[in-house]
Amino acid sequence: MPPIKLLPYRYKRYGLWVLIAGVPFMTLLTFVLISIGLIPRNDAFFDEWSKPIIYYPIIIGLALLNFSEEKEEDEMVQHVRYQAFMTGVLYLIVGLLLLPLFTNIVRLLEGRAIGMPDVGGMLGALALLLVYTYGYFRVRLHQIQKSLEADEE
Repeated sequence: MPPIKLLPYRYKRYGLWVLIAGVPFMTLLTFVLISIGLIPRNDAFFDEWSKPIIYYPIIIGLALLNFSEEKEEDEMVQHVRYQAFMTGVLYLIVGLLLLPLFTNIVRLLEGRAIGMPDVGGMLGALALLLVYTYGYFRVRLHQIQKSLEADEE
């Protein structure tokens, strides 16, 4: 597999702009789409359109920040980046697995019956991330070990 290159440092600026201006821009765009009739119901803004309006700019902006090089990209920075991604995945796993527990604690405190929150998509995405990460690690490790064995001969 080809190595993954980070984006140039200048993309950090773009990431900040998307974070700062993205949500207001997407909100304005949605109201324009409602006003010209492409989004048929006004209440759709608060249902299915509110999540992309909020999450897309945040995710795109943070992705640009995370996948952009630092001014000085050395081994120490790469190690810190690796640690950040690994701990981030760990906390994501713990958070998603504990989400039903916390949701039901809040429901019980509100006097409502317990239930299962809709975490199917999130759990599916997490499973795909973990399958890819483990598969890539095993394949890459095998390739490196074979290469080292070939060099020894």
